Amino acid sequence: MTQPEKSLKIKVCGITDSTNMMEIAALQPDYLGFIFYPPSPRDVTHKIKDLPLDGLPINIRKVAVLLDQPVEDALSITEKYGFDLVQLHGKETPDYCKALRSHIPVIKTFAIKDQLPENLSDYEGCCDYFLFDTRGPQPGGTGISFDHHVLEAYEGKTPFFLSGGIGPEFPEQPQPFQHSMLTAIDVNSRFETSPGLKDVTSLANFIKKIKNK
Repeated sequence: MTQPEKSLKIKVCGITDSTNMMEIAALQPDYLGFIFYPPSPRDVTHKIKDLPLDGLPINIRKVAVLLDQPVEDALSITEKYGFDLVQLHGKETPDYCKALRSHIPVIKTFAIKDQLPENLSDYEGCCDYFLFDTRGPQPGGTGISFDHHVLEAYEGKTPFFLSGGIGPEFPEQPQPFQHSMLTAIDVNSRFETSPGLKDVTSLANFIKKIKNK
């Protein structure tokens, strides 16, 4: 499959620190992700009120990363803090995605090992985007990649974000990955100096490389 002519968008996930957030925002990524999942070292459940979200540029879209939250709780979080999208990392059903999507755009995450999920087609028309991540013992944050070429079998109509251990070497190594429905690259732990704190210089170089392709 061929790459769309438009440049890929960039999502930086796992933001936890206000100073680091504003430094990253100055690099003009397209999305910033904030994780609401207490077991994660990047959880912001009790920090989010101290992050100056209102100070972010309006063109950077704020993503609440949630896991199996009741719809009412998900909406409460997104409305209270002005999130633009939700990213679902749990066992949310197509009906759940539809219900939430009637209020806010939805990114649904699917964990990949060596093949596409069998239920992927059930979510067509229920979500604005899919996100393909590496399957691990915990949701997200493994720092390990999967074979992106598994996604060459994807023939769905929902555009997707690519995640899972993406580091500074992407997209050249080990082999460039292209797909007509690939719309954004999601990065997290491979650009960190410690959990939740990103290396701004490394991110700057990466964003410049992706945007200039």
